[in-house]
Amino acid sequence: MFDIGFWEMAFISVIALLIIGPERLPGVARTLGLWTGKARRMISDVKRDFKNELDQAELQNLKELKQDISSAASELKRTADDAAKEASDSGRDLKETLESVEAEPAGDSGKAQPPASSGDEASPEEPKPVGKKASGKSGHSASSKTPDKTDTKAADEDAERDLSNKAPA
Repeated sequence: MFDIGFWEMAFISVIALLIIGPERLPGVARTLGLWTGKARRMISDVKRDFKNELDQAELQNLKELKQDISSAASELKRTADDAAKEASDSGRDLKETLESVEAEPAGDSGKAQPPASSGDEASPEEPKPVGKKASGKSGHSASSKTPDKTDTKAADEDAERDLSNKAPA
């Protein structure tokens, strides 16, 4: 602790022998030893109490952490259960929608069927490629008869609207 070597101890012993005298030196050494022992015990008690307080504080932190983790785990489980229920409900709704669409007769779909077209016109659902010859005898190119993107987009929106009207809410 103080890093006192042999020569320092010898020097202190000689000074103590000269000042205290040979008759009282053993009693003073015994008293000094008792005080040193008490000081060491007090220091070790303080260290032990300090260590116990740190251990208790760490244990309290661990308990709080355990509570936080368990609450987060229960919240995660609740969220997962909600997501599973939502997925199940969505799957059931989708299945019901598919069953209702399959159960409808082909002519009663609620959507107006496009009129039958000649071979050189492209239908809105299946546009013909631009620049190629149209099938048929007229020889006209398909680029003049290809529907706009807005026509196809409007047809898609109509189809989605029809499906949403048929789906159970």
